Amino acid sequence: RFVVSTQPLAEAFAGLHGDIRVIENRLPVKWWKGLQSQRRRGRKPRVGWAGGVSHTGDLDLIVDVVRELAGEVEWVFMGMCPDAIRPFINEFHGGVDIESYPVALANLDLDLALAPVEANLFNECKSNLRLLEYGACGFPVICSDLVCYRGDLPVTRVKNRFRDWVDAIRMHISDLDATAQAGDRLREAVYRDWMLDGENLERWRKAWMPD
Repeated sequence: RFVVSTQPLAEAFAGLHGDIRVIENRLPVKWWKGLQSQRRRGRKPRVGWAGGVSHTGDLDLIVDVVRELAGEVEWVFMGMCPDAIRPFINEFHGGVDIESYPVALANLDLDLALAPVEANLFNECKSNLRLLEYGACGFPVICSDLVCYRGDLPVTRVKNRFRDWVDAIRMHISDLDATAQAGDRLREAVYRDWMLDGENLERWRKAWMPD
């Protein structure tokens, strides 16, 4: 069989294998449950992004957004930061090994996390893993309104336009109480529906083990 994490990925590979099964990503409890992060520890709202070197195209979407809001927020990046953005950020944290990643992400102490993705086939086939990781940390999220990030998770979805991103960020940082509550709701949803335990763990077992 061929196991994939999203329905669009299954459709992209349709015809190449006779038994394609979709099993959505879930977060391992040991790594992702009970993480601690602080809110409002910066002089300004801490807004950030985390990801690897494959996300250059995604970050190109928000270069002008970062520049526009440099005086209103503390920009925090982890893993990668393009040269065009570096003059405007307040903190940069290098990448870490996967086992250290959950704690390192939570320790960014973000008041708001961003998940921009450019529109292409690769991203349309991605899962919502980034939203789950941010949510497990209690970070409220603004993300691109693409197939990979649609669904029931309580996040703010925006079109990939400069004004839409800027307006959404300003909306969130203008009411940090409501924004914190949004982070709590997202964490509750992740804990309830997206952890690798209970029925979710049983679905994974069935997907990978012989019938």
